[in-house]
Amino acid sequence: MKELIRFAAHLEMNFGPGVPFHDRWRAARRSGFRGCEFVWRNVELPAAAELQKAEPLAVSCLGGTTGAAAGARPVLILPEDRDRLMKDVETATAYARELSCRNLVMVSGNMIRDWSVEKHREEAVRSLRSIAPILEEAGVTALIEPLNSKIDHKGVYCDTSAEGFRIVEQTGSPNVKLLYDAYHMQVMGEPIVRTIRERSGLIGYYHLAKVPGRTEPIGGEIDVPAFLEAVADTGYDGFVGLEYKPSGDYRDVFRRLSDAYPEQIDGQDPIDENYR
Repeated sequence: MKELIRFAAHLEMNFGPGVPFHDRWRAARRSGFRGCEFVWRNVELPAAAELQKAEPLAVSCLGGTTGAAAGARPVLILPEDRDRLMKDVETATAYARELSCRNLVMVSGNMIRDWSVEKHREEAVRSLRSIAPILEEAGVTALIEPLNSKIDHKGVYCDTSAEGFRIVEQTGSPNVKLLYDAYHMQVMGEPIVRTIRERSGLIGYYHLAKVPGRTEPIGGEIDVPAFLEAVADTGYDGFVGLEYKPSGDYRDVFRRLSDAYPEQIDGQDPIDENYR
């Protein structure tokens, strides 16, 4: 029997500026989402745990452990950041355990001048091997997310799923997998459905947004029903994170998504108009 794939709201990207974290959480819950993801650095753990108890939402993954550029630290590929990475992973896995979350999102970092692709990969693998014992003990998976280098993340090192799979395979830990972001990989021209069907054993989580524009996934270049069918056919039983920027008021967008995907967003609790 196929798994029913449900969507998780992204509590940073799916909202405009100025909306408090607790309002974002409650709005997602009361719009019919049953899962969410957010950057763990942006909220104190007790506050998140209290919200989860009061307004139950599964936390499907936690972002923010690594940065893409040197301005956001630690960076996965930098040897000088490795000790800091290990400490941050210890903190992140504490969040994950408390919130019953299985996944931490990590990005590769930007290309370093005069480094070969192989050098970038070697350093990424070393960093991941250094944190693998922490992940394995905690029962948490690090998700390597390839990002598109054509529009949103020019200069990023890992910009294809093929390179991401190499990192995962060479790390050799069951607690290191790939986050397959359909938006990023569509921008890079990858065959999304075929990749999912052929490499699902190395994929631990999925993201989705519309191409072009990175808004809510209604219309656009990605065949969302075919994407969801491919994911379900692999036996995947987790969430698909909606990492999009809303094209309008987030409440209107949530309603449009619920109408477009009634199975992925069950809509049992209508959105409360008091939430901004």
